[in-house]
Amino acid sequence: MRWQTVRLISIYAALSAITNFPSGFTNSSVNTAVGKLHKFIATSLRKEGFPDDEGTIALFQSATLNCWFVAQIFGAMMTPMISDKYGRKIGYIVCVTTTIFATFVQYFSMCFYLPWGLILGRSLTALVSPLGDACLLLYVQETSPIEIRGMSSFLCEIGYGTMCVLGMVLGMKSVLGESLSRLLLLSLIPLFASLCFVIRIPETPKFLVIMRNNREKALESLEYFQGKSPENKFLIEDYNVERMTEKASDSTFVDLISKWHLRQAMRLALATLSLTLSFYPILQSSTYILLESGIPDEVSQICSTLAQVVLTLSSVFGASIIDRFSRRKLLILFGILSNVLLVCFAFFSHLSSTVVSPYSWTKYACLASLLTYCISFGMVLGPLSWFVAPELVSQRHRCTIFSACFAIHNLLIALTDFATIPLFRIFGSMCFVFLFVVPSMLCLCYIYLYMPETLGKSTLEIIHEMLERGKNGAENFKLDTPTLKVRPRMFSSTTDICVY
Repeated sequence: MRWQTVRLISIYAALSAITNFPSGFTNSSVNTAVGKLHKFIATSLRKEGFPDDEGTIALFQSATLNCWFVAQIFGAMMTPMISDKYGRKIGYIVCVTTTIFATFVQYFSMCFYLPWGLILGRSLTALVSPLGDACLLLYVQETSPIEIRGMSSFLCEIGYGTMCVLGMVLGMKSVLGESLSRLLLLSLIPLFASLCFVIRIPETPKFLVIMRNNREKALESLEYFQGKSPENKFLIEDYNVERMTEKASDSTFVDLISKWHLRQAMRLALATLSLTLSFYPILQSSTYILLESGIPDEVSQICSTLAQVVLTLSSVFGASIIDRFSRRKLLILFGILSNVLLVCFAFFSHLSSTVVSPYSWTKYACLASLLTYCISFGMVLGPLSWFVAPELVSQRHRCTIFSACFAIHNLLIALTDFATIPLFRIFGSMCFVFLFVVPSMLCLCYIYLYMPETLGKSTLEIIHEMLERGKNGAENFKLDTPTLKVRPRMFSSTTDICVY
């Protein structure tokens, strides 16, 4: 591997850490520090004169955790307006500066026992989180050579897992879990370092050509990311032809509703993302769930942290297999496997919490099911779920469909995650079965029937297969407007089929 490739992967790793630190660290640290969060809410309610019974505390705790996903819905709708109009670099700067401000809000809220301030700070961070995710995806797609694009995309999930591990370790009682305010204050150090980093990196060359028509700056940016090469001028010419081909119209959210192939791409993407919904309650509340399953406090915290370590390592391994096997088969296989493991986790957790036995094998079976579920999620489902929407549509619609799917996905996360803890109190761990497993099985059936294979295929071929699999709904789909065909060092406009 040449030095320039190592350098580029290092840049992507840094961008992945910057993007995933707010979401991974913030959400996972309150998992292992669940006791302190519970105590903070109870103390704050007493100080403000509200009742501090378990029901009220559980309601505030759910609101504190799930305001993140509600705010992300609005953030996702704003993302295309910022990243497409002002640029990916400006988007990153807005994301990091807002996160720094929100961290100060959360810190002072902890110091003065203001639970609404904590919710506000988390909501501000979540509002710009989709912007960071979209900018990361666009930086990888618009600056990476084709031969490392798949592996580079996996760095998004690897970075998320790593930040979750960091948050969980620091949130343990033996580290910083005894003080949520210090835990929040510590996060300012990497945030300021992140701001310095994103200020130094250039805008993506593709954005500079297509949106700014600045070839000189684009060539400098391309040399920064990929090094000096005679092929760089050809790439700049390719971007310019793409600019002239795509300037006729911009992608809008209306297109996602009015055009059949975009609607179908959204349905398939959302069906895939629905397979990941069960992960988020585990990310935020696994320590609490394990405690309620009869597992000791210290073991629960260690297991929650270990689950994130396993997930991260699984993502690293998944990066080595994602371009070797059929993505459609991997998605279906690991979708079934993860749901089987989730049923096992729910069953053994139920036994562990309700059946009095001198033996503790049910507790170990519960932990083993959880860890194995994290392996299946991290290896395929987590990273691959975000590939689906961009791979099923052309370049012009990728940011729009990513933002729309991100918003709807977070709405589903907010609804299911908010319901998990109250339903867990009523039905126990079996709530995972009817809340996540049953809908996932329906989504897998839809994926099996309509999902095209994307490995090693062009966008045109993928859309053709998607049309063939859903031809009853695409009978009136007109293929009559210009498209962009990608060839080696060449873009050509043709009129044989419409993918735009």
